[in-house]
Amino acid sequence: MGTVNDKIKDIVRNWLNIQPSPGNSITIQETNTFEGSCFRNLLWYRGDASELHQYYTQTDDMMGNAKFWAAESTNGIDFRKIHTGLPAMIIDMLADIIVDSFNKITVSNNQAQKDWDDIAEDNDFKEIVKQSIIDVFVEHDGAFKISYDTDITKYPIIEFYPGSKVEYEYTRGRITAVIFKNFYDKKNCTYVLKERYDKNSITYTLYKNDNICQLSDLEETRELKEVTDNTFIMAIPMMFNKSKKFKGRGQSIIEKKIDAFDSFDEVWSQWIDAIRDNRTHEYIPEDLLPMDENGNILRPNTFDRRFTKIGSNASETESDKITRENSDFDYEGMLQSYITALDLCLQGLISPSTLGIDVKKLDNADAQREKEKATQYTRGKVLDVLEKVIPKVVCTCLMAYDKARNKTAGEYEANVDFKEYANPSFEAIVETVSKARPNQNIMSIEKAVDTMYGDSLSKEEKKEEIKRLKEEQGIIEKEEPSLF
Repeated sequence: MGTVNDKIKDIVRNWLNIQPSPGNSITIQETNTFEGSCFRNLLWYRGDASELHQYYTQTDDMMGNAKFWAAESTNGIDFRKIHTGLPAMIIDMLADIIVDSFNKITVSNNQAQKDWDDIAEDNDFKEIVKQSIIDVFVEHDGAFKISYDTDITKYPIIEFYPGSKVEYEYTRGRITAVIFKNFYDKKNCTYVLKERYDKNSITYTLYKNDNICQLSDLEETRELKEVTDNTFIMAIPMMFNKSKKFKGRGQSIIEKKIDAFDSFDEVWSQWIDAIRDNRTHEYIPEDLLPMDENGNILRPNTFDRRFTKIGSNASETESDKITRENSDFDYEGMLQSYITALDLCLQGLISPSTLGIDVKKLDNADAQREKEKATQYTRGKVLDVLEKVIPKVVCTCLMAYDKARNKTAGEYEANVDFKEYANPSFEAIVETVSKARPNQNIMSIEKAVDTMYGDSLSKEEKKEEIKRLKEEQGIIEKEEPSLF
């Protein structure tokens, strides 16, 4: 049966002159390496308009370089490029929200808790965590490095390396080694020190212009000592999302929003440019043009271009005069473009109200409360990672501290606690509970007095107020009589 069907198909194909598909071969060339992507993202976070302009005018995006930041002005026609700083604002605000909710770290026993408190204070651990969050947001991923240098401190040193200075080694999909890269610029050459951290050892390799050399060749690396008797890895990688573009690496929150940020900068730059172009314009005859002290006619620049030269009138019945015209500025159209571009930049990352943006221009209050969930989702995803990574950092530091004191590395357990975000106000809670329990007391007199007066009254004054309120309600407290 199959043979008959095949013959029929061949007859139909030959009759219609249908050629079989040769198969498609598509070649796509990536426009950036992982390190190049980190560098580009870092420029967006730095937020310097001149640096962005230089970068995009020197790179080829294989799309005709039609991005706003790649555009160059025509001769004699200048326009201003403005960077709004939105990427840095988003990242800094998210990092602040997460770190501000950082409550405490608890360790399994009292002595270990004291040791960790000393280590955390010596390293300013909270600030390191904040910077690590920013680095992962910008440069895809990164890793904590635990090291020891008695010339600096007696405690373990905690450092965080961003993705551009870290490499990973994988075995069966698991990270088994972390390589930290340190760069030293000396005269006409560049040294790169690669520190390889795995479960059993810490080894160093020094490169001079991509060629391996001796550690003694560089002053900063002469006294480094390799470790070969470790029983735990002193490096803890961290990434919030996995990249589909770079295998085995993390994903930056800037990466998928670059075109949106570029468009947002373009809209705002056009808005400011339109304001300049739509100023009141003066048409001045040539004989009446303003001049400098030498009698030369002043030329307006792009900023104060308020007048245009016109020919003088030689008619007997008409005289030269200055005329003014007001241009029409499409404010509503500009505003809608601004709101749409801003919305695309913030979608899936953060709520406008979290950034302090005027919500009246964008949406009603109910819609804004729903959008606030975007901030909560992003924060929750980061906290899920931090709740796993931070305890590992704590335990690794304590084990390294044990080893530095010639002790056997102990086994520790640590937990990190974060406060809730965007809790309802106290007034809202009271109102909600009151509706759920109508005509019922939901707060004791003692709690009500303490909440109302706070620290404005002393404990004795609060007791007198509580006693007075109870007496008004017919509640009289007496000492309990002794049984004997």
